[in-house]
Amino acid sequence: MPLQFKNELTASAAEQLARDYCCAAEDFLRSENKVTLARTESGQRRFKSGPSFFKAAAMGHGAVISAASEMLEFSSELAKKYDGARLFDQKQIWLINRKLADYNKAISMNSIFYLPATPYKYTAKSGFRLKFYEEAEIVSELYSAEGFSNALLYRPCGTRRDVLAVCAFNGRRIVGMAGASSDSERFWQIGIDVIPEYRGLGLGSELVSALTQAVFMHGAVPYYSTWSGNIASQNTARKSGYYPVWSEIDVSDIE
Repeated sequence: MPLQFKNELTASAAEQLARDYCCAAEDFLRSENKVTLARTESGQRRFKSGPSFFKAAAMGHGAVISAASEMLEFSSELAKKYDGARLFDQKQIWLINRKLADYNKAISMNSIFYLPATPYKYTAKSGFRLKFYEEAEIVSELYSAEGFSNALLYRPCGTRRDVLAVCAFNGRRIVGMAGASSDSERFWQIGIDVIPEYRGLGLGSELVSALTQAVFMHGAVPYYSTWSGNIASQNTARKSGYYPVWSEIDVSDIE
């Protein structure tokens, strides 16, 4: 029996990655790695202007690498030598960074991406008052609030922007916030910030859970990301009913 995606959301994530990486969704089920020429196409998640110089993603099987023409030969050699999971090991990360240094670039994202379990269930847990904000309200009412850069992009324009948020209040004070950015038309990424003195109370997972349900109600797919060293964020994902689905790396210019 051929391999299949775990559920509809996982299949949707593979379809999104296929757009991002200029490949087929089924490539993320294959054991072999695949290399594609990076290019800009409609429907992709947009984290920067133009195609990525080098990026890779894997959903537990073979990896797909999307690279600029200058990196295609190196990427092909890398894909032949290491299996999908090994591409994300520190030794291979070092090899990739050494090559990228020739172009004044380095890996700037090495993250794990999560999807919510389905069917998704949300139950309020804390006594904090929650308030939801739509896109226009975020700009007019929340951009003046500082200290929530993990929840908000603070970017009112462009394809990727803040489209939905939920805040927890203690009186009139915002003590926690979760925001969703329109990474693509269908996939909205959730970020979370809780001010230090209110951490450890379960507020982060409550905000993520509340926003997850709201994103579903808007007809989009909520997803969440963090990196290996951020244990607190990983715990928030788990407590919010999310599970890891894919790993991904991307690069940026060295400042």
